[in-house]
Amino acid sequence: MKYPIKQDSLFYLMVERWKYLATALAGILLFSCISAQDKKDEPEFQDHKILKQSYLTIRDIVIKGNKKTKKHIVQREVKLLKGQAYTISDILSYIRTSRQNLMNTSLFVDATVDFTNWNNDSLDIVVDVKERWYFFPVPYFRPVDRNWNVWINQYKVSFDRVNYGIKFNWNNVTGRNDKINIFLINGYTRQIAATYYNPYVDKKLVHGLGGDISYSQTREINYTTRKNQQLFFKDENKFVRTQMYFGLSYSYRKGSIARHYVKLGVQFEQVADTVMQLNPKFFADKKNNVVFPELRYRYQYLNVDYIPYPSKGYTIEFDFLKRGLGKQTMDMWQFRLRASKYFQLPWKLNYGIMGEANLKLPFDQPFYNQPLLGYSDSYLRGLEYYVIDGVAGGFVRNTLRKELLSFRWKTGLKSRTYGSIPFKIYAKAYGDFGFVYNKDNITGNMLTNKFMYTGGFGIDILTIYDVVLRLEYSFNQLNERAFFFHKNDF
Repeated sequence: MKYPIKQDSLFYLMVERWKYLATALAGILLFSCISAQDKKDEPEFQDHKILKQSYLTIRDIVIKGNKKTKKHIVQREVKLLKGQAYTISDILSYIRTSRQNLMNTSLFVDATVDFTNWNNDSLDIVVDVKERWYFFPVPYFRPVDRNWNVWINQYKVSFDRVNYGIKFNWNNVTGRNDKINIFLINGYTRQIAATYYNPYVDKKLVHGLGGDISYSQTREINYTTRKNQQLFFKDENKFVRTQMYFGLSYSYRKGSIARHYVKLGVQFEQVADTVMQLNPKFFADKKNNVVFPELRYRYQYLNVDYIPYPSKGYTIEFDFLKRGLGKQTMDMWQFRLRASKYFQLPWKLNYGIMGEANLKLPFDQPFYNQPLLGYSDSYLRGLEYYVIDGVAGGFVRNTLRKELLSFRWKTGLKSRTYGSIPFKIYAKAYGDFGFVYNKDNITGNMLTNKFMYTGGFGIDILTIYDVVLRLEYSFNQLNERAFFFHKNDF
């Protein structure tokens, strides 16, 4: 699904590529103007001077619908306190923020926060939540490749590259938003893994603890990168990679926006001797096995309306990772900063910009520590078929979105929670750019140490359980165009 342009002019190529983005942006704006039909946004009155000077006392806070979730876990996310006096302006603002906090816990399908029984200078607050299903024994089926697009287009839907099994997701185990995940996987990878995390182990609901353990074996391993493609070594008769990990974690979350995580773990890695022959720099000490500790710290500031798909607010994430203790086995200091800002615009438009920067020290790192772009959620849209390894770099994503539809599909179930399922559909246009530096780029990787840019347009579909489906048509500076599909996991 790639269609190269047969023009030689660099200027022509640049204009040709970016005109698609311009056309898509113009189309969304035109659709916005037509659909708006001169309708102006409803004015907000909560900042009126009178409302800022009038105080009301919260008599009571009534919480409904929480069959499993503890009442104090719901109350924690509500900005209003019983017996406290607030201005009417603050009450209106805190009601909206409280619902936002509740939805961002991922505990509820829906939540409403409202006031009632307004009598003279006091009123009540009513919090009504619709809880999710919290226990999911889910059949597991997933390609081992970095994304679905690579599996479909490069490996032709090969079932030899699939993991299958079952995973048990048990959320809100004790009603305190704690989680247990158990993975029993076979196929391309043989894996068993278990994690437990409780975000609130103290009475003040600010400290959390967790732990995880995993063991896996695979018959194939990515031993190097050439032309920005992963090269693999495979042995049909035996496993070529064995991994074991054990970790403990601690979290601190005083409010609803800022979060701190610290994790200490031990990693064991062993690869086949052939891997070291193919790439002597796979590990630092040129041995086929290594054991090293990992210390990770993460800070998150998530001040957005809806974490899985923000349309207003901003986020800041900082990651620090220290891997190993000495140069002979493993020695890496990694710093990652990701920030984003989202703007609500007229006519149900919103614009988002997100950037990420990475630095790994020292620059002389084994191949094991070099993956940077093209892995997980760090990639440029339109370059999903490529990986860019390195020790420093980053990217920026720009997205303009327009809400096209918002509706609820009636399921016919006699259920307060699942009687209808919400859907939202957005059209979007986007443009990304990035750069990755690699000190040892000796394998003909044409995207490394060069400026990269991509663009495109597509459709996003949002539905229950924070599921987001993304259908995208993208192009890049390599004169390639293709459709891509992405799905987040709940």
